[in-house]
Amino acid sequence: MTTETANGIGEQPPQPKGGWDRFVASSFAAMGLARVSSRAVELAAYAAIVFMALGMRLWDLGPRALHHDESLHAYFSWEFYSGKGFVHNPMMHGPFQFEANAGVFRLFGDTDFTVRLLYVFAGTLLVLFPYFLRHRLGRLGALAVSVLLAFSPSLFYYSRFTREDILMAFWTFSIVICMWRYLDEGKNRYLYIAAALLAFAFSTKESVYLLVATLGGYLTLVLLREAWERARAKVSVEGLSPVAAVSRVASAIWAESGGRLQVSGLSRPGVFLLLLVTLTLPQWSAALGLLQGTPLWPFPNLVLLQPNSAGGDTGAPSGGGITIAFLTVILLLGISVYAGFRWRWGVWWRCALVFYAVWVVLYTTFFTNWSGIGTGMWQGLGYWIQQQGVARGDQPWYYYFLITPLYEFLSLFLALMGAVYYLRKRDNFGIFLVIWLVTTVILYAAASEKMPWLLVHIALPLAVLGGKFLGDVVSSLRWSKAAIGDRLLVLAGVPLALVLLWRLVFYGVGGVQESEVLLGVVAAVLLALGVLGAYLARRIGVKGFLALAVVPIVVALFVITVRTGFRVSYQNGDIPVEMLIYTQSTPDIPRLSAAIKQEAEVEGKPQALPVAIDSTSGFQWPWAWYLRNNNSAGYPSYGGDTPKEAPQDAVLLVHHNNSSKLEPMLKDGYKEGMRFKFRWWFPEETYRNLTVRKFFKSFGDREAWRRTMDYFLYRKMRPEPGSEDGILYLSKDFQTDFRPMPP
Repeated sequence: MTTETANGIGEQPPQPKGGWDRFVASSFAAMGLARVSSRAVELAAYAAIVFMALGMRLWDLGPRALHHDESLHAYFSWEFYSGKGFVHNPMMHGPFQFEANAGVFRLFGDTDFTVRLLYVFAGTLLVLFPYFLRHRLGRLGALAVSVLLAFSPSLFYYSRFTREDILMAFWTFSIVICMWRYLDEGKNRYLYIAAALLAFAFSTKESVYLLVATLGGYLTLVLLREAWERARAKVSVEGLSPVAAVSRVASAIWAESGGRLQVSGLSRPGVFLLLLVTLTLPQWSAALGLLQGTPLWPFPNLVLLQPNSAGGDTGAPSGGGITIAFLTVILLLGISVYAGFRWRWGVWWRCALVFYAVWVVLYTTFFTNWSGIGTGMWQGLGYWIQQQGVARGDQPWYYYFLITPLYEFLSLFLALMGAVYYLRKRDNFGIFLVIWLVTTVILYAAASEKMPWLLVHIALPLAVLGGKFLGDVVSSLRWSKAAIGDRLLVLAGVPLALVLLWRLVFYGVGGVQESEVLLGVVAAVLLALGVLGAYLARRIGVKGFLALAVVPIVVALFVITVRTGFRVSYQNGDIPVEMLIYTQSTPDIPRLSAAIKQEAEVEGKPQALPVAIDSTSGFQWPWAWYLRNNNSAGYPSYGGDTPKEAPQDAVLLVHHNNSSKLEPMLKDGYKEGMRFKFRWWFPEETYRNLTVRKFFKSFGDREAWRRTMDYFLYRKMRPEPGSEDGILYLSKDFQTDFRPMPP
């Protein structure tokens, strides 16, 4: 066996152990049904989960108000669809979603419903992906991952949201699957598929750099472990100082790894790492701009990354920096080609052809925008390096540690236990999942820009790790007639104990008077359940007891998860009582848009009803999308001098700060102005001032726990959402009735 056929991770692909077959057989037997093929049950289960996920994501998809960012992505996709072309702008990330949305519009038309279809399809197909990794997840674990992906509140919500993060989750999981299929099978087709997926990911969002760093870091650790396994028998550190010992170990590892570029006999992890590095190395060229402004780059006239003040050219090189940027790209491309030639040229050039064919087609917008090669190769990364100083969102460092348990509590509960279990077991795939999760959390917490939609990138590895662990737990359960009563007692006793513990913890909180007799009964029953639990743990074993105890807890958390996901997606989808919703357009926007369209039909001007939207503070978004077919819509700015002439539009929407200067000239032609919330946001002051001291102090404050649980379960909160308001003026001839929602 050659070195390249070895998976290099110290184990062969796990063989089926009959856990799924045993689970299906025992389940059908318990229900008194005839035995059915476990394969048929598995496929039926996936079909049910996927169709349920699709239905959930399609239901009531269009009415929610488009977010500011959604409208940007929707409008420029529509412009491309309408024949006006598209030019890549790093501010809005990669070009893929705009080009794909234009294709959706071509097939299904441009509506508030179809503008979110691309993301629905990506989020739905994501639910199916565990099937292709079931040899590693386990057949039951893969199904559990699918369920977690389908009902994850953040993945659910952002599968119905016109942003690229769910697309990145799609590419991320696809690449992870290809990596592990290649590590286990060694077939070149997974390299070709991975090359295409990498190109799509680089054409979607710059978070792909974090993905490449994560996977590359893991594969590097695997290779270092390979080298250490070969070197440790030859190394002795006895009698050496710590520094000398570390030096000797490092030298041995370096010697065993070849000490130089040895790519002809790489193991599979080495091959996949080489593919990641060589295909993407030129894409990292703009990282050279990190030296700009440091003593390591004493060339003030060679600008590698233009600052934010440079407007649309932020992150682009200028002057002599253009030459440096070009030479850097060529140098890194040459290094990539050389490494590919040294490895296996026949395979590498095909991977490179697939990668760059997809990448060039997308960044040049099908060969209509050749400048896209420059913006994609350099400015894409350069822009977001410069944006790190802006720190959009300005969220505290603990932001994801706050929002993750608020929405992904089920996956988090399972993943934390799974991390401990797989690290202790030294399960290689489980350790990869832990590294994937921990690295992702660290990278996104360290990044200056923190937004709720980035939770998608954390929720994905959480669900995969948590689902695998749940599958292993359920597969480990053994049902026998002799012990079935004990197991049923555990399944019933654990949720009862949790309910009673809840009553005990919140006894007397919130001014509610409760009987002390009831308190005594609750405490006595809890004590009895504790004794019973200890007895049952001895009878069926501690591990079996804990595995059984997990099941009812998971069921309870799953019910709350479904409720949370449905609430944030259907009930509060554009109402910022949810931390998952960030600076959202209010429900009045689509309602007013519908009223304008109705009035235009009444007046016989379906595309020509005069509408003026004050562009102060970006008020033209999301209106540019809603009024895209109105040729008489305008976006003046009333933030400067008072207009000399009174507006003559049928609809006039003014920023509330500018209304006073216009009101005197509107009395004759317009009805009384109506103030309404244009965009609103979650009251962030509720969590921004949290400190470590306050956090630990709150552990003993039952009132604080009660407020926290009131928000967690019922979204009750004291501060009202913040808002930026507009004043709506309708001409006296405007016939359609419209009233904004009450404040």
